[in-house]
Amino acid sequence: MALTMRSSSLVKASRGRLTVCAATAVPKQFKAVKPVGDRVLVKVDKEEAKSVGGVLLPASVRNKPTAGSVIALGDAKSVKLSDKVIYSKFAGTELDLGGAEHVLLKEEDVIGVLPATEKVAQMKPLSDRILIKGAKAEDKSSGGVLLATESAEKPTFGTVVAVGEGREDEETKAMIKPNVEVGATVMYSKYSGTEFEEDGENFIVVRESDILAQLA
Repeated sequence: MALTMRSSSLVKASRGRLTVCAATAVPKQFKAVKPVGDRVLVKVDKEEAKSVGGVLLPASVRNKPTAGSVIALGDAKSVKLSDKVIYSKFAGTELDLGGAEHVLLKEEDVIGVLPATEKVAQMKPLSDRILIKGAKAEDKSSGGVLLATESAEKPTFGTVVAVGEGREDEETKAMIKPNVEVGATVMYSKYSGTEFEEDGENFIVVRESDILAQLA
């Protein structure tokens, strides 16, 4: 399973320069971290030391997953202990706890919950997020010319695979469900969402607000 990745350290842009932010080390006398409010503590999956072909990768080019297991909760309601979750790139505060890598996230930063199979196609998106199976890119131009893979225009539409439970209205506290159904073909904003590739298929998780239209 291929997930969207991020670099080994949190990198931020500051006045044209890149600043590398190391994980915050929790002092050894503390054995646990209790999240406050709607935050969750996730133990990050170990990064791959080898490529798909079995080649050992140097630390500088290894990718760090944006996925892990929930080991502690504050008041978060949409996830539970031991859930395997995927979270937003660069989200949260990275912690070094007992020599293991963790990240402290807001509940809103959790994109979805993976099933026991860890298949993206079976992910449960959270809040007002929508999981979409992307359409295949055209391998020929309108004139019939065969396009190289990198030249093929990436589609911005696909089939809805799963829909989150919705978001809470700030005033009424009522749950507002996304106005889109599983099986619908939708068009979404070009640079929105979080992308995944699995078993040769492309998936993307977007917010309901990123859905531009339904195709019929």
